[in-house]
Amino acid sequence: MSPNKIFRCLGMTVALLVLIQPRTSAQLLFENAEPTKINQLSSPQRVAIPPLSPSEILPAATTNESVSNQEDLLAPPRFSTVIIRELPALWQMRVPVEQLGNLYATYEIRAENGRGNAVSNAQRSDSAVQVLLEPLPIIEISRDQNSNTALIQGGVRLKMDVSSIGAAGAYAGDMTVTINQR
Repeated sequence: MSPNKIFRCLGMTVALLVLIQPRTSAQLLFENAEPTKINQLSSPQRVAIPPLSPSEILPAATTNESVSNQEDLLAPPRFSTVIIRELPALWQMRVPVEQLGNLYATYEIRAENGRGNAVSNAQRSDSAVQVLLEPLPIIEISRDQNSNTALIQGGVRLKMDVSSIGAAGAYAGDMTVTINQR
């Protein structure tokens, strides 16, 4: 076979491989669609918070790996009992520019078992985790000079007390976001 035929076959093979590449797409789980109307709250219907990692539960290892007495040796390990998660871009809203300094957000969370300020285990509703919600500052994303509106977003910090957790697994609850004006 001549070198020209080899290059021609190789070129056709490469062209076929390039043309038939499958298209791939990605989807963000936590993407807000920008609100199109004034005072329309845009937030995801479902937010998945990543599971706990061992480094969040166990304190950082100390440099001193020795113990001074038998009680230190037999003492149970210390665990972090409060886990913090931030959701800084939980919602977006388009508002008139004159309202910017007067808005604040309130958050409420209710476990699937009905308990307030908590999330409950998906398999065992009697197991719940207390959650403290701290609003994060509302920030301005952009302005539309034509409509005299601003696109704002806000979020919340979750402080979860895992000291009384009764069962491993997924925990869930419903969060209500309310935007108020002073």
